[in-house]
Amino acid sequence: MDSSTYSVLIIEDEYPARMLMMDYVMNCSELKLAGMAESGDKALNLLQEKKFDLVFMDINLPAVNGMDILRKEHSKSTFFIITTAYSEHAVDAFDLDATDYLLKPFSFERFRKSVDKALRFLQESKQTNSSKEEKKTHLKIQSDSAVFLLPLNDIHFISANNKSCVVHTSQKDYETSKLLKEIEEKLPSERFIRIHKGFLVNLDFVTSLRYDKGGSYTIQLKNEDETTLPVGRSFAQNLKEALKL
Repeated sequence: MDSSTYSVLIIEDEYPARMLMMDYVMNCSELKLAGMAESGDKALNLLQEKKFDLVFMDINLPAVNGMDILRKEHSKSTFFIITTAYSEHAVDAFDLDATDYLLKPFSFERFRKSVDKALRFLQESKQTNSSKEEKKTHLKIQSDSAVFLLPLNDIHFISANNKSCVVHTSQKDYETSKLLKEIEEKLPSERFIRIHKGFLVNLDFVTSLRYDKGGSYTIQLKNEDETTLPVGRSFAQNLKEALKL
């Protein structure tokens, strides 16, 4: 096992079960609780806004069924562990690449075994992605009916603009129909980091992190405009760790 910490999302509509899962997660030093959702629609919103390494998800959820979430999200880089009282969805869940299937009620020992399985997959995935990221030098995007290969060294930050994004570079800004999360998944995670639900930045261009009296953070970039960007509260700790502050 390595010393990495992996972000976790808990999707559970029942309060006692949600609190139990939170307790289990907090008792695993390799895991960091990064979000909780009590309904399927809220879960989908969180999964669109933020990247999670591991998701513990119930199936019978308000608004959007857990299996529908798994069908929508299973091909991405997040690993899912199903937590449910019903066994009949197990085959379908594994067909959709669920990492494990926990039948309620389950002990911490069973939970820990599932976590260890997920950690093996996460570490293998991280090694593979690191190898790919080391070789990645450009971001390919489509903008204004043309395809551009943008050097990563020239990308200052990416901002969300409704259902599209703007990639801000040294030369110009490029608008693309891709979502911010989709672009985030294409970029080296050690170099590009989400600082807000609406902003992704290149750490190479960050010159300062400032704490305001109101309790909020901002960063300043070393570009021609000396751009200042807000830092979301839920992203501040990750940013400080990335900047080694």
